[in-house]
Order: sequence, then C-alpha cells, then structure tokens
Amino acid sequence: MKTLAIGSVALLLPASTAALAAPAQLYGKAISISYSVTANAVAEDGTTSNRPRTVQRTIYVSSKGRVFSRSDRQAGRNSDTVERGPEATSGHFSFQGNRLVGVNTSFISGAGQLVVSFDSSFQSCTASIMLGRESGKAFKFKGLNGKTFTATGTPTVSTPSCSIREGNPF
Repeated sequence: MKTLAIGSVALLLPASTAALAAPAQLYGKAISISYSVTANAVAEDGTTSNRPRTVQRTIYVSSKGRVFSRSDRQAGRNSDTVERGPEATSGHFSFQGNRLVGVNTSFISGAGQLVVSFDSSFQSCTASIMLGRESGKAFKFKGLNGKTFTATGTPTVSTPSCSIREGNPF
C-alpha cells in the first residue's frame, strides 16, 4: 500500500494495478456517480478560482465484465469529457467484494479515490470521494480552462449521489 497524507487522514492506494474481476451481478449495468469539487486556488498567472467543478462519472460493466468509464466535468462555461475503455480502466478500477475502488492520479500533485459500495443484491449504491496529497506538497491540478492551479486550502467534495441501471449508457 502507498499512503498519501491528508492532514491527519491517510489515503490508501492499492499497490497493484491489476483489477479484480467484476461481480457477475453488475454485468450489463451502468453506475452513475455525480458530485462537485470546490478548491480555492491560484493559477500560475496569479488569477484565483473557487468555482465548483461538477462531475458526472458513468461506469459501465459489460456482459463480459469489462469496465468502461466516462467522466463529464464542467466549471462555469468550460467543460470536458474523458472516455476510457478496459485497456485504460484496468489500472484505475478494482473490485473488492461489494465495493468498486477507483484511483485518479491525473492531478499534477495529489490523488483522488472513489469508493462505490453496493448493497448485497447490487441493486443500489453509495459513493464516497477522498482527495489527498503528499505531506508538505501542495495540491495542484489543471483547470478546465487549461491553466495550472495550486490549491490554497483543502479541496472539498460534495456528498456524491450514486445509482445503478440496466443497459449500456454509451
């Protein structure tokens, strides 16, 4: 396990990037997670930002257990969509019993962890998101406007909503 310090909280990341097999109950289902992230931050050019970034993440588990992902993000009038197939999601998602754990290391400095917990029948879910950074290092990220930002405090994440439905959303 690798640990990132978040104040007094530790974020544990799986040391292995090999994804565990998806539970058969999730085959052919889409998982939707929505949340927003707010960070008071300063860009390299001195401009400041505290605009919330809304995120809609959709994860699809195919009938063969392969994981596909799409992330739609928006901050003000800037937005982007990132889609990943199984070749790219295998290092970012793993199934651990009735949980799906996703790791986001696309930040310049820092990381995020998404944990989706399913009920025993895999018909409903709850999600949590944790952001972290190495002790002594600032949390840095690329804004949707292309600028590099350094957070001046700890980014906050809204309580995510989570739902499951049958079928391929893509």
